[in-house]
Amino acid sequence: MFSSRNIHFAILGIILGAATGYIFAFVQVHRATPREVPKTANSGVPAGHPDVKSDEILTMFKEALAKNPSDMALMTRYANFLFDLGRFNEAVDWFGKVLAIDPNNLDTRTDMATALWSAGQKDRAMSEYQQILARDPRHMPTLHNLVIVHFEERDLAAAERVVRQMESIDPKYEGLEPLKKRLSELK
Repeated sequence: MFSSRNIHFAILGIILGAATGYIFAFVQVHRATPREVPKTANSGVPAGHPDVKSDEILTMFKEALAKNPSDMALMTRYANFLFDLGRFNEAVDWFGKVLAIDPNNLDTRTDMATALWSAGQKDRAMSEYQQILARDPRHMPTLHNLVIVHFEERDLAAAERVVRQMESIDPKYEGLEPLKKRLSELK
């Protein structure tokens, strides 16, 4: 019953079982691990992605807009791209073109007000923000941007009032906590 041969087979079974279990567990963990997309050092885009310059993207936008001159989604993306490039006055113009088609688009109107603010047209921007809030006092993107404007103006009391208003409208709004944190840092 406990011959050396049986003992050797038992030890071999234990070793093979442990090795198989280890390999199985390793394969399961490896399969469950999400694959990371390799990124280049500077751009944050996947390796091998063609290097596209802003001028080339602007050209692509212009060509697409020439084919679809009244595509509001395309116009809005173009305006946002111009904003990201810091070309605020051009962004204002394009947001204005979208609003000429759909004057009740409060999100685009908010983006235009923010572009106006960034272009240094602060009075006009504040007028736009107030018009939006007159139409919809619960419009969270406008309220959010208004808090940031108050931060820049160092009007922390106004920023706090708007944050409290946002909290009463939607206490789970995802941008609320960062605004509160920033407010506490500025105080």
